Amino acid sequence: MGTSRRAAAVLTTLVVAAVGVGLWWTFGRDDPDRDCAGLRGDERIRTVLAFDWRSDLPCGDLAGRLRGATTGDRPGVHTVEQARAMRGVVLALADREDHHVHPDVRRPLAEALADYASDTHAVLSLVDAGDTTHAGSSDGARQDGQGVHFSVDRGELVRALRGLSEDPTAYALLRTADLRRAAAGFAAVGPNPPDAEIENQVGRAAMPAGAFDAIADDVLRGRGADSRREWQSEALSRLRASEGDPPPDYSADPAGHLAAACLARVDPEDTSGVVQLQRQTVDLLNRWSEASRANLDPHRLGVLGDRALNTAHAGSQEARKALG
Repeated sequence: MGTSRRAAAVLTTLVVAAVGVGLWWTFGRDDPDRDCAGLRGDERIRTVLAFDWRSDLPCGDLAGRLRGATTGDRPGVHTVEQARAMRGVVLALADREDHHVHPDVRRPLAEALADYASDTHAVLSLVDAGDTTHAGSSDGARQDGQGVHFSVDRGELVRALRGLSEDPTAYALLRTADLRRAAAGFAAVGPNPPDAEIENQVGRAAMPAGAFDAIADDVLRGRGADSRREWQSEALSRLRASEGDPPPDYSADPAGHLAAACLARVDPEDTSGVVQLQRQTVDLLNRWSEASRANLDPHRLGVLGDRALNTAHAGSQEARKALG
């Protein structure tokens, strides 16, 4: 009997331990309160908020204060202090375990980060060396003739974007902001451009687009069918809604027209989901050629389109490496 009782006691202990592990796996790893506390306690976040930081800040208030510390009254215009603060926020987000970011933080910080689209687009494009050589500095913020900028390593930015993109609306905000930067690049191309200039714009547009493709894939990985459909439908609906009604004419707003033309092709009901976004740069190139009257011949468009797809694939692969 003694042996039986000891065996039963051991079995009970093992069952209790297994139940505890199961409960942690079910609830602990996706604990929003823990995610909030982890971000709030990050030393970089405390530095950004300075005297506005409190150990008991609710996550919604935390997000609002971070947005206030990183953005100003004029869209896309920032001080050096704000840019430095945004860099700190991005680095803190990038270091979140398993990309866990509190739900109350995702959308406000996506809105703030979208205000830095010129900087994030440059980092993701891997084209503008001037925006990446500062990534490893202790400051990471600088001012030049075009304004104030911040820089981080591309992998760090991808991981920060991934955490925010768990919210499909946040993903749509960030991807739309990047698309508009790509459209602005094409709109700035002059008449009769040399091939090298067009190829440069294709590369600048396609590398970030590929990164956003990889981020969406990572968000959807491991989700059930219903959850996948819900995220895709919401993200695609938000992207489509960003096109404007009606979209602007090319003569009045070239960049706005090109971005809207791409977004108009997004179909939230398409069962292919985010796959349709993988031709984003090809759509942008074709619409630019037509609207700007560049009139590239079909063969040249085909060659550039293949280059866009290959570059987007490279951007996607680089992002996947960063996400692990």
